[in-house]
Amino acid sequence: MEEVRRRQGGIIYLVPEIALTPQLLTRLKERFGNENIAVLHSGVSRAIRYEQWQRLRRGEMHMAVGVRSALFAPVRDLKLIIVDEEHDASYKQDDRLPYSARDLAIVKGRLHGATVVLGSATPAVQTSFNARNGKFSCLSIPGRIADRPLPRVEIVDMKMEKALQGKNAFTIFSRRLTAAIRETLDRKQQVMLLLNRRGYHTFQICRDCGHPLKCRNCEVSLIQHAQEGVWKCHYCDYTLAGGLVCSRCNSANIGVYGMGTELLEEEITNRFPAARIRRMDSDTMDRKGAHEQLLNALGQDRIDILVGTQMISKGHDFPNVTLVGVILADTSLSLPDFRAAERTFQLLTQVSGRGGRGDFPGKVIIQTFNPNHYAIRKAKDHDYDGFYEEEISLRESLFYPPFSRLIHLRLSSIHQAKGEDGINRLAERARELLELARVRGKVEIVGPAEAPLFRLRGRYRWQLLLKGDDSRFLHALTRDILSGFHAPGVQIKVDVDPVHFM
Repeated sequence: MEEVRRRQGGIIYLVPEIALTPQLLTRLKERFGNENIAVLHSGVSRAIRYEQWQRLRRGEMHMAVGVRSALFAPVRDLKLIIVDEEHDASYKQDDRLPYSARDLAIVKGRLHGATVVLGSATPAVQTSFNARNGKFSCLSIPGRIADRPLPRVEIVDMKMEKALQGKNAFTIFSRRLTAAIRETLDRKQQVMLLLNRRGYHTFQICRDCGHPLKCRNCEVSLIQHAQEGVWKCHYCDYTLAGGLVCSRCNSANIGVYGMGTELLEEEITNRFPAARIRRMDSDTMDRKGAHEQLLNALGQDRIDILVGTQMISKGHDFPNVTLVGVILADTSLSLPDFRAAERTFQLLTQVSGRGGRGDFPGKVIIQTFNPNHYAIRKAKDHDYDGFYEEEISLRESLFYPPFSRLIHLRLSSIHQAKGEDGINRLAERARELLELARVRGKVEIVGPAEAPLFRLRGRYRWQLLLKGDDSRFLHALTRDILSGFHAPGVQIKVDVDPVHFM
């Protein structure tokens, strides 16, 4: 960056989350002094963003920092694009115009003759594949700054913990994690606890008839938010206040189960009442400036225990954090997604990296019901190369990226029968066109199938996946499929190189 600025070049610096910008801006200002830096994300008012946009266009500002949309900033004489934490799924936009800011950064860099740096301690499998096959140059930093050791990682098998504690005594905290938190607090050091699920209780069921209670618009459970006294859908924001009643039998005998960060905060407060505890998730970070205030408090040792979702796992550098606890490492492993293992490994490795960044060694305790899963074992050993070798072998055998390209056709309708007829006709047309085409290489049509979240925001949803090793043919096939297809009352969205399948 210094070299680019010395030559009067422009820079775009992307981060996956708003929460990462305050600390990054502090460091950039320390390094570059009075350099005018445009900050572009939704936490900045529209008026200021507009002003900065115009100043970038006029060449009065030369550096733009922000989340994925900052990639479109009109930086003059662009010479460098940095995509920090390039593996992060937040760089993919699914609604409106689907695009990947990471992939588009490479395209924009080529158009402007700019260098693109994809930075990550846990690169995406596809990025590593490109680097190992010579498409990208690979620069590695094998050790931490000042040769500080990586944190020691322990795995706690929660199946054994349940057996040892007994059925009635079992809680979400293993004895090992509880003891480690107490020891850390006694040393006046800080703790981070990760649970990648927000809310209080996360699902509910009628004890009389067994019917699960779900959002009226979506095929998902309502999540209890106890501090607000409501139940919410995290997809359409449908909110239900007051007591729950079964929609099938009108019983008020409702059982609530599961845990989110709100309940975790309450549980840890009960166990350690003298500790100063804060929570970092999208419920607590919705106020302007909330990210910066919380991270400042953490950096000034005014927080003893930080509870949070994946927000706490990325890029934060606080030297007094010496213990990281992962409450349940299995949450992302159960997702219906071929990248589930990759995301689990990345999340565990990233959050582990928050510990021991100062003068004191770090410790990580991962609680799991699947201690022998390769993603968890490799995360324990900080073994990215070992994880990559296992994962790339599976991807090749299943013909998944990077050995293929994907195009995801999402079909939805407010009428289930119309949608079902539409997806079946779409799949039939795809197979007919594939049989007529002269295909070079391998092509598969996967589906049709109901989407994992079958009903969302009042619409029934299906999906069809086109998988092949020739992206140009896949694009041509998709255009042909859609050009002759007509289904009233049905909406089709096309996602090239999809990241999310829910």
